[in-house]
Amino acid sequence: MYISFSHKNLNFELENINSTRKTLLPKSEIDLNILSYNLFLYSKEDIYFGYWEEEKRAELLGKSKFTKNQDVIVLSRVFDTNARNTLLDNLNLEYPDQTDVIGKTKYGWDQTLGDFRQQINNGGVVILSKWPIQEKIQYIFKNHGCGNDTFYNKGFAYVKIKKGSQIIHIVGTDTQSEDSTCSDLGVNARINQLTEIKKFIDSKRISNKEIVLIAGALNVDKSNQSEYKNMLNILEVNEPNYAGIPFTWDTKKNKIAAYNNIYYSWNQTSNYGEYILVSKNHFQLPIWQNLAYDPISPTTWKRKNGYTSYEFSDHFPIYGFVYADPSTPTKSGHRRKYDQVSLIAKYTGKAIQVDHNRPDGWLKADGTAKEKGTEFTKFNLLQEYDPDSDTFCMLGGRVRIESSQYLNYFWTWWLRGGGGNYAYYPKFDDSSKLLEMIIIRQGCLEDESLVVFKDFDTYGKYYYFLAVWENGSWKDYIYLWYTNAQPNSYFIAKLNTSPERDWSKDLIYR
Repeated sequence: MYISFSHKNLNFELENINSTRKTLLPKSEIDLNILSYNLFLYSKEDIYFGYWEEEKRAELLGKSKFTKNQDVIVLSRVFDTNARNTLLDNLNLEYPDQTDVIGKTKYGWDQTLGDFRQQINNGGVVILSKWPIQEKIQYIFKNHGCGNDTFYNKGFAYVKIKKGSQIIHIVGTDTQSEDSTCSDLGVNARINQLTEIKKFIDSKRISNKEIVLIAGALNVDKSNQSEYKNMLNILEVNEPNYAGIPFTWDTKKNKIAAYNNIYYSWNQTSNYGEYILVSKNHFQLPIWQNLAYDPISPTTWKRKNGYTSYEFSDHFPIYGFVYADPSTPTKSGHRRKYDQVSLIAKYTGKAIQVDHNRPDGWLKADGTAKEKGTEFTKFNLLQEYDPDSDTFCMLGGRVRIESSQYLNYFWTWWLRGGGGNYAYYPKFDDSSKLLEMIIIRQGCLEDESLVVFKDFDTYGKYYYFLAVWENGSWKDYIYLWYTNAQPNSYFIAKLNTSPERDWSKDLIYR
């Protein structure tokens, strides 16, 4: 992803205070579970990305189930002080040994290497461990990168951990991001930084009886085979067995990634840039797997402008482990019950769909049988007043309707002149706040439920029902028009009942 063009972080930062270490021995010497997550927690002083409710997201993340039962967690882009403190405090009970964020201070580290710069933003990387950390070093890249990355003390945290009788060495990093202001999008800076990581590992002269892992936002897209293979060669790491979702930054699924991709006109495609990799030159595990997963928060959060979301970050996390077990996710955690709902006009049997060529084109109930299976005819329903992000039972009431094809484009109506007055279209980051859904037989919205919609005309100061226009040049368009529901006001809701992809066959079990 592209990152912001911010000035230095002015947050006041507190030193991290660890709680008592856990002393329980592991069940098996060969078991190892690591979570790596790029969290998109920017400082409030960041004029581009500092308004995504960092503290609230950090609180929700710290209480989430998917962060549990790991040996080590590697976090990146946890720049914001308050959000970081909230998150680390919530995770402290299970992961009492924690590094400070790299690039903030030299205090509390066994060593500070590389080119540490004063009066600059911290580097955003933190490592948390369930087991005792015996050594911790921060290394700030000598190659400070290009573009926005030059404003940050980017580098890596190194820790030496003892789990039972096994010594584990972990490098957690966030290398040069892809950046349009860099002459080569940041490729050469990233190569130089990967080389610095490898030279550091070599300098440690680690025994080949001990495990060495490199984890975090390496920012090399797996689909770019040339750069990907070069990364593996530079670091001298094994390619893991991959499972899970196809992307760690997904503009078609992650709402924050999609929002920024549109708002800043990045026009980037989804990519896979987070990894947890095992060194070839040290202790070899029987197998090593990376699973990309896409959890959502069970509770929604709101930005100050009213935008409601359930994403933890603009990225999705990676699990690294030896063998899968019954607790390993085998399906996406992202799809909600009321995502990808189709609305079929009862009067004509045709589906409401968005324009195929532009995200803010008019809504029309002209979707054919062939088009009914496409994302153009599917919508994500959310009741913003309900804090449950994935409710099992959506009742009638106010509803936000989002295009599944064009994320962050919500139903609203036009009132700027012409024949389109009171016609509906999807608008970026701006939904009709008073749109209501009425379920005819009441109760929960289910597959085949019959519904009507009404909305408030802020000009005429009255509620009207939505309907499919029946004739003329605006035939099949959706209008806010009648004071009472008409035959062309009724829609059949079709829930997405297709099974999620099961990737258990991609996993290796004991």
